[in-house]
Amino acid sequence: MTQTEQPKTATPAPAEVPDIQPFLIDPLILSRLRRRNVKPLAFSLLVAVVTLVAASWAAMVSGMFFTTAGPPLWQDLLLFVFRDSDPTGTRAVPYLRDYPSLVLTVTIVVSLGLVYDLYTGASALHSDMAKAGCVSYTPAGKSALIEAVTDMNRRFERHGRFAPLTLLAAFGFTLGVNLLLGSKLFEFLVPGGVYTEWWASLTPLRPGGVVWVVFGTLGVYAVYAESVLGLAYVRFLRRCRDDYRFKANMVNPDGFYGWSSLRQIVSNLEAGVVCTLLSVWAMSFFVQPAIGSVAAALVIVVFAGIVIYVFVQVNLNFRRQVRHDKLEQRREIADTISGGVADGSEASLLRVLVAYRRLELVERVPSTPIRQKWLVAGALSILGPLSAIVVQLIKYFTST
Repeated sequence: MTQTEQPKTATPAPAEVPDIQPFLIDPLILSRLRRRNVKPLAFSLLVAVVTLVAASWAAMVSGMFFTTAGPPLWQDLLLFVFRDSDPTGTRAVPYLRDYPSLVLTVTIVVSLGLVYDLYTGASALHSDMAKAGCVSYTPAGKSALIEAVTDMNRRFERHGRFAPLTLLAAFGFTLGVNLLLGSKLFEFLVPGGVYTEWWASLTPLRPGGVVWVVFGTLGVYAVYAESVLGLAYVRFLRRCRDDYRFKANMVNPDGFYGWSSLRQIVSNLEAGVVCTLLSVWAMSFFVQPAIGSVAAALVIVVFAGIVIYVFVQVNLNFRRQVRHDKLEQRREIADTISGGVADGSEASLLRVLVAYRRLELVERVPSTPIRQKWLVAGALSILGPLSAIVVQLIKYFTST
């Protein structure tokens, strides 16, 4: 070693496991909101008002907000669900008759708020759970755990560098779908489609077309932002399954075993599954005539598959961790009871009574961070959108 060379020193490891930094994924929109301390509820309300005003104004200014022509509402809805022809032959599709776009209006608004709330919760999940006494990690695995979180944040940062290109790609996809619709839009209603009399057409150019492309771009970008975080965190949980575990706090500091933060995230994921499936159903009316049945089916499967995969994997991982923690506690309690009974002293028997009480508390710990009835309700709520999507896919390849 020369005189000018200095010995290399290792960077000291953080005292605690760091939080993940999901806002690095999207430096364009969500991170700016975060820096300005905008609350998720306030953001959701703002997006809802802006979307409603923009879509309504764009349709009204073209005189295409609603129409009295066409079949009754309930019959019209069934025509879209089952892709049947319109017996009245009405070609005008104003905003209030464009049921897929109405669904997208709602789901995009809700999804943007959910993704922002999901990012906010995920950015403090590890520290919140640690403060609640609901995490454990092996001393030997702590450095590996810190490395895994650091590595995940680096990958989030790399994704963030390409955020402008991703947003541009989402814009190009949405714009291309609109322009490629041509005479195929809602062709099942009437031969030759209804594009020229659609409230959101770009040829002829209508204000609704601009609004449709802008909000469609934001919707696709929101799915991307949620997917990157979800897939990365599932990978993290698998990588650190032996080093990092969630557990219940028997003191029950928040009324749900210290799981409030995790409960909010899982609830958001469940609502996100429903929103995504509804969005996929609505989007299928535009994607299939634009890019063809095979490509549209692939897009549908990918969009729906990612969110369902993330939600299922997060819940399965959590159930596994809680089950493992409960098993360890039962073994510890069993040892305490066996030792106390064998000893026979008053103090030992008192410990046995306490152990039995602790065992009752362990048995009460639920296996999921959200109550079973809400989990079941969420599962039932996706049956409708899933059925509608299946009908769409069948119609893609059976329509003549």
